[in-house]
Amino acid sequence: MAIAGKLIGALVGSIAGPLGTLFGGFLGHLIDRAVEERRAAGAFAPGIGVAADPVSQAQVNFLTCLIGLSIAVANTEGRVRQSQIEAMKAFFRDHLPYGQADQELIQGLIDSMYLERDRIDVEALATYFRGTTSPAGRLLLLRLLLQIAQADREGVSRAEEEMIRRIAALLGIADPFYRQARAETGRGAGRAFEILGVSPDAGAEEIKAAYRKMAMENHPDRVASLGPELVKIAEEKFKAIQEAYDQVRREKGF
Repeated sequence: MAIAGKLIGALVGSIAGPLGTLFGGFLGHLIDRAVEERRAAGAFAPGIGVAADPVSQAQVNFLTCLIGLSIAVANTEGRVRQSQIEAMKAFFRDHLPYGQADQELIQGLIDSMYLERDRIDVEALATYFRGTTSPAGRLLLLRLLLQIAQADREGVSRAEEEMIRRIAALLGIADPFYRQARAETGRGAGRAFEILGVSPDAGAEEIKAAYRKMAMENHPDRVASLGPELVKIAEEKFKAIQEAYDQVRREKGF
C-alpha cells in the first residue's frame, strides 16, 4: 500500500466534518489503488513522488455522501429498519459493478454509518457535496437516494420523501427537477410527461425542447469523473428519459 494515499486520506478525514473518519479511510483506499495502478503503468517518474487521483476523490465524495444521506433518510422517524439497511446493501451489490474488495469496503461503510446515524449532519453533508460536484452529479445523487429509499419493501414514507425533498433543496436542486426525478420511481399514466417536465396538453415543439434540455443536462458524460460504475448508473437514468420521450411521442403522434 502507498503511504501517500493513507496520509491524504487522513488529511481529508480531518476536515470533512462529522463523517471525516469514514471519508478518510475510504478515500485513502481509493487513492492507494489509483497510485499503484499508475505506478504499474509507469505514470510516475522516479524522484517526482506521487499525486492524489482526483477521479478517486470524486468517487469517494459521491459514495460517502450517497450512503450517509441514504441512512439519514432511513432514520427520519428515529429508527432504521434492518430491511432498509439490507435493501441499501443489496442495491450497491446489484447495481454498482465494483470489485469484491471495494464492495466489501462499501458494505463496511454502510455498517459504520448506520452506527453513527444519529450524528449525521444532513445539512453539512449536503452542503459539502454541493460544493464538490457538478449539477449533473447532484441530480444523479438525488435519483439514487429516491431509488434506494424505494428499494425497501415498505416503500418510501411521507417523512422519508420530505427528507429527500429537503436534501434536494440543500443540494441546490429546484423543485421541478425533484418532481421529474421522483416520477422516474413512480407509476401511472402521466409518468412520462412528469419525467420530461411537461403537461399532457403540451405541444410537440415544447416536448421536443424539454427533451433536448433534459438530455443535455443528464447526459452520462457529465458524471464521467465519478468513475465507470456510476456512469453506468447514469446511463440507466438517461435511458428512462429517452423511454419517456418515446412514449410521449407515440401518444402525441409525432
